[in-house]
Amino acid sequence: MRVDSFSVLQQRYWQRAGLARRRPPEHPVVAAYVTPKIELIRRYIEIGRDTCLLDVGCGNGFFTHYFDKICKTCGVDLSEQMLAMNPVGSKIRMSADELTFRDHSFDIVFCHDLLHHAADPDRVVAEMKRVSKRYVVLLESNRNNPFIFLFACMVKEERQCLKSSLSYLVRLAQQNGLRVIDAFSYGMVFPNKLPVFLIPLARWFNVKQPLGETNFVIAEKKF
Repeated sequence: MRVDSFSVLQQRYWQRAGLARRRPPEHPVVAAYVTPKIELIRRYIEIGRDTCLLDVGCGNGFFTHYFDKICKTCGVDLSEQMLAMNPVGSKIRMSADELTFRDHSFDIVFCHDLLHHAADPDRVVAEMKRVSKRYVVLLESNRNNPFIFLFACMVKEERQCLKSSLSYLVRLAQQNGLRVIDAFSYGMVFPNKLPVFLIPLARWFNVKQPLGETNFVIAEKKF
């Protein structure tokens, strides 16, 4: 698929009417999905009230909402509809592959489930590195998880997720000159699909595991 056709496909996907039915950040399943991941990141990176964090491809605020409670958070996304649902005050409509911030603007630059929707993931990571003072954190759905694999096969706009192995994410970081601090797969909570009553069961799988639903790459700039 040509880059321009792919970009149009993604823009339509993230402006569709069905987005209004997405769970909000405050939903208990979303909280069960997000908060353990943020606590896991904090084991590697100190995050406090004076930390400046950029959430690239912030969507309706799954992570932005919770980061904003612990640090100075700004979210950017290309979808006006998603931004309208994001409860965080500091949010800007912006393309992930052309961030209009100065170099070294943020202590941490973070993205979640963005790269498989990008026409040029490598350029997105390069931009994330450029505007970061030190840390870049990449979270992507794990194609080795059978539920993620099936979803990617069924939904054409999610098809690039079939590339999203942990090794692929590590390569993206390394080829952009980042030093990988740690890389792993984690969890089994599906924020938009898991029934609330299954949260206690799903929490048992909040461990590092090859079939975890999310791939993590926690990286830093080389000095």
